[in-house]
Amino acid sequence: MILDNSAYKDIISSLREREKEMKCLYKVQGIVNENLPVEKFLMEIAKHIWGGWQYPMITRVKITFENKIYMEPGWTETEWVQYADIVIDERVFGKIEVYYVKFKRLVVDSQFLPEEQKLLNTIASIISAYIFNKKLLITLKTLERDKDKEEGMDENSADLLPVQSDIHWIWRHEMACKIAAKLNLEKFGVEAMYLIGSTKNATSGPASDIDILIHFRGDACQEKELEAWFDGWSLCLSELNLMKTGYKTNGLIDLHIITDEDIVNSTRYASMVGAIDNSAKLIKKRSND
Repeated sequence: MILDNSAYKDIISSLREREKEMKCLYKVQGIVNENLPVEKFLMEIAKHIWGGWQYPMITRVKITFENKIYMEPGWTETEWVQYADIVIDERVFGKIEVYYVKFKRLVVDSQFLPEEQKLLNTIASIISAYIFNKKLLITLKTLERDKDKEEGMDENSADLLPVQSDIHWIWRHEMACKIAAKLNLEKFGVEAMYLIGSTKNATSGPASDIDILIHFRGDACQEKELEAWFDGWSLCLSELNLMKTGYKTNGLIDLHIITDEDIVNSTRYASMVGAIDNSAKLIKKRSND
């Protein structure tokens, strides 16, 4: 095969970028092998991974973890940023962000290459695993020390593994907001959409439903169309949840429809609208204009 000079240069350029990414991962692994305390580990990562990006001289890194920020001084955040979450035992503890502090050129709608997001995702996974192992050792030691004591271990300690995951309710809440954005209130005769249950209360597990409360003012035909529309979302989200968690469900949305009459009579779900305790969370409401 004969390649023209332009194609040859593109291949060489691509290979050089992959080489930089591999060297960056080797650097990260070297920092892991030093077995540093978490705070020093995160600062070392922030200081040394810039070489993996296409424009290393304008690359800056910021890590946010447990409300602390790790970054080198002397630079300002810009709009050119990509990030990946730091997830430990299915709970989001922070994120790592990579900035370009100057404009170079766009790749589609970003300055970043698709491979650079994959690199950042990999680094975030390494960070997550490193901190998980640190917390696991401390948690096991604490359990061993306290196993004969009446009191349990301190669940609020930052050094221990989380007792409850938050990644499940965050994802479900995001999906509910996306659904609300797509919901045509007038078409389906909907006055308002609310969120209730474990997603609203931030207690969802991997098999939890998304409980949605609809204040409905349409006719019977609109109600059937509304239920079918939500059923489509429910089945799609169920498949996504299966791929994410391995839990199989027959649908992920539990839809509750209430009317003006239900609100007047304060039936079970209708009583949650405007309640003082355990109230429904308004996600979208029809404009009065």
